[in-house]
Amino acid sequence: MSSSDPSINTAMHADPYATSSIQEFLARFNKKLESLAESLVREQEVLINGSADEISLAAQDKLAYMQILSDLIANYFNNPSENTNRNLEQSLKMMDVICVEKNIKQWNDSQELIQFCRELSDENSILLANRLKSTNSALDTLYSLTGSQQTKTYDDSGHSKHSNISRQLASV
Repeated sequence: MSSSDPSINTAMHADPYATSSIQEFLARFNKKLESLAESLVREQEVLINGSADEISLAAQDKLAYMQILSDLIANYFNNPSENTNRNLEQSLKMMDVICVEKNIKQWNDSQELIQFCRELSDENSILLANRLKSTNSALDTLYSLTGSQQTKTYDDSGHSKHSNISRQLASV
């Protein structure tokens, strides 16, 4: 079989985990994280310049946003078991509850992110998520917003460190 055999090229391009596919996934994932991060930045401005009531509400919203992000990340990068889909659905329901309870104004961004999660909740996307475990670029904004000096959200055994982020935010 020669290298010009069209079946070889077709097989290569059909690989859903080709480098270009991973880059496209990361680009979309980054975009969704950034849209929520922009909302967090607005909340931070209120924390600095707002009245006492505004500051209290902004602090609650900020914590809720961060919980959404950390839960999302935990589900995709910290749940390699066969129960990942079920855990993801439970987490998405909790995100719904958090957002309703906190009356988050930028709900459209959150809905887009949640829909994006649902699109990724099949078997192939779980495999892709596992391949992206070592990718930190999508989390850079998260680190900068928390002021954390961490370089990773998960340690080498795959355990989540996002509870540290929650503790930092609780002290705001």
